[in-house]
Amino acid sequence: MGALQMRFGILKVASENGDDSNKNRRPVAEPLGQEHYSEIEERLQYSFTEKSWLERALTHRSVHARGEKTDYERLEFLGDAVFDLAVAHLLLDHHPEAREGELSKMRAALVNTSSLAEIARELELGKFIRLSRGELASGGSDRSSILADVLEAVVGAIYREGGYDIARACVERLLGSRLVTVNPRDPKTELQEALHAAGSEAPVYRLECVEGPEHQPIFVSIVEVDGQVVGRGRGATKKASQQNAAEEALAHLKGGDDLDARFLVQPASENQDLAQAPAPASVKEITTESSE
Repeated sequence: MGALQMRFGILKVASENGDDSNKNRRPVAEPLGQEHYSEIEERLQYSFTEKSWLERALTHRSVHARGEKTDYERLEFLGDAVFDLAVAHLLLDHHPEAREGELSKMRAALVNTSSLAEIARELELGKFIRLSRGELASGGSDRSSILADVLEAVVGAIYREGGYDIARACVERLLGSRLVTVNPRDPKTELQEALHAAGSEAPVYRLECVEGPEHQPIFVSIVEVDGQVVGRGRGATKKASQQNAAEEALAHLKGGDDLDARFLVQPASENQDLAQAPAPASVKEITTESSE
C-alpha cells in the first residue's frame, strides 16, 4: 500500500507511483502585469495615479522573501476596516428603518469571505494576483480566502491614495444591488432561538466531510438536535455550510408542542439512514463544533 498523505487533516492513501494529479497538471498561466491594470481600473471605475499601490494589493506574501513588506497583507488590514466602515455607512443610508441588530447581520452577510470572493471573481482579479509558482499550481488564484483578501487590499489601496469618500463610492459600486437585497437573517441564530423557546438543547454542528479539489473545497456540515440529524448543508466555508444546514432545519421546523414532531425531515426509518449514511470515500472523520 502506498504512503499515507494528509488532506484536510484526514489521512488518505497515495498510489505507489505518487500523486497522479501532479503528473497531469497543466501549466499555470502567469499573472497579468501592469500593462493590463487598466482592465481592473475600468471595472473599479478608479484609476491609480501610482500603479505601485495596485501592484502591492495584488501581491501575495509567497512571492517575496521572508521579512519583506511588499505584499498585500498591510493593505488588506486597512481595507478590512474601510470595508466595514463603508458598508455600515451605506446600510444606514439604504435601510433607514433597520435596527442595530439587523444592520449588524446585514453587514456580516455582505462583508465575509464568500461574499467578497464572489465580487473579486466578478472583477476577474484572480488572473492578476502575483503568487509563487507553488501557490499558482495549487489554484491559489481562485481560492476564496485569497480573493477576499486581495479585494480588501485593493480597497485599502484606493483609500490610501484617494481617501475615504472615493473608497466608499467604490465599495458602493462593488456591492451594487446587494446593499438593497441583502438578507439580515441568521439561520443559526434563528434555529437556536426556536429550540430555546421549545425547551430543547442547543443544536450541535458537525463537519461531515470535505468534497471537491484541495484548492476549492466544499464543506458539508450536519446539524443535530437532541441527537437527531435535522439538516445538512454545503458551502465554500465551514461557516456557510453550517448556515445552510440550519436553513434546512428551519425549513422542516413544524408547529406543535411536541419537539419530536417539530422536525419532520423525513420518516423515522429514512432519518435513521440519513444519520448513519457513510461519508464519501475520501473522508473518514467528523468533527464536532459548538452551536456558537
